[in-house]
Amino acid sequence: MTPRVRLKTLKSTSKNKSVASTKDYERFGRYMADVYESGYIDKARIYKMSFVKGVLTGFGGIIGATIVVALLLWVLSWFGQVPLIGDVVKNLEQTINN
Repeated sequence: MTPRVRLKTLKSTSKNKSVASTKDYERFGRYMADVYESGYIDKARIYKMSFVKGVLTGFGGIIGATIVVALLLWVLSWFGQVPLIGDVVKNLEQTINN
């Protein structure tokens, strides 16, 4: 199978040459879908790469959330002597220590 749409350079019809029109993006999207469906790309490789991408995305999210929570707790530890926030911070510290 060959793709229905040939890859052409994206040209803008507007005065600003750096912005492509929506039509150009739609044409490029159809072309990419045709390339994917036509079998030019090894599907086993795509599945492997998608799996690895998903695992790394999940791992990055976990690491990022851990860092954000640690920084938040560190900043909250500064407010241990503040009247209203101090009790909440102390309860939070006790919960984490337990």
